[in-house]
Amino acid sequence: MNHDRMREEKYMTSGWEDGIAETLARLRDEFQIIRVDHPERLSHARQTGFVWTRRPGIVCLAVNRFYFRLAIDNPDVDVIIAPENVAQREPCAKKALIVSHEPEVLYHYLHTMQKFVTSDTSPSIDDSAYVDDSALLRGDIRIGKQVRIGPRVVIEGPASIADGVVIEAGAIIGCEGLYAKTIHGNRRHIPHFGGIEIREDAFIHAGAVIVRSAIMGENTHIGKRVHIGVQSTIGHDVTIHDDATISSNVLIAGRARVGARTWIGASATISNTVEIGEDANVRIGAVVVRNVPAGADVSGNLARQHKRVMREYMEDIRDEH
Repeated sequence: MNHDRMREEKYMTSGWEDGIAETLARLRDEFQIIRVDHPERLSHARQTGFVWTRRPGIVCLAVNRFYFRLAIDNPDVDVIIAPENVAQREPCAKKALIVSHEPEVLYHYLHTMQKFVTSDTSPSIDDSAYVDDSALLRGDIRIGKQVRIGPRVVIEGPASIADGVVIEAGAIIGCEGLYAKTIHGNRRHIPHFGGIEIREDAFIHAGAVIVRSAIMGENTHIGKRVHIGVQSTIGHDVTIHDDATISSNVLIAGRARVGARTWIGASATISNTVEIGEDANVRIGAVVVRNVPAGADVSGNLARQHKRVMREYMEDIRDEH
């Protein structure tokens, strides 16, 4: 069965073989590095991450004061990359601070220098689980009790599939998503080093795509009893909390947050980093570009309070007659 022989274990090396201090010295002119404060902390750097990533030795990007403060408060962040206007206004006494005219470009370049090294390992599939012979499993994948994985499903680890999960035909779990940046004139794909976590009794319908996290040790998270509809796409580092319903053909872009018991209507689009509060309704075809409060009911393009949208629509109909 190909889900036995295609599994591999992945682990990451930083790609900063000469050390990050030496790497930065080499890149100083190329990425317009203005200064490096507390360079003695650079030796603690282990990997790139978000300002909230909880793994030792994080190098993160803080493009504004809000993210800078989050990075300062995170004990696992040892190195902060920031623009000069942010660095000048915020104190940074105990972490290495890299000040650059091109902080985002520098961060993504350091991220792309990281790489996976693979080694063979055996699968971990509970005896009570069913995995179709045509499914392809590759990477560090853990499949729990009573899981059902249908035909032509592709799962790329690291991935944790908890008890009772159903993944229907043709779904793709743990692929790389659209994350492209221009680094000094070259359009580059930004690699995804993280994983997928699907909690108990979630139901992933046919053709759905769930992108793995961009950050090593982080997961795109699908909560308990979440239903993800036919051909929906869930972007990298998205979190969907328990009992949410994601209807068919929905697009949820990277790092968005969907609250518990939320309902997302068919063909809705949720922009990156947007937060949908618990018990909210996002109506069919809505385009959401800002946070939706808990319990709200929104619709339209761009999404607004649903009753207001319908009232204006009905007024337009009356005006036509």
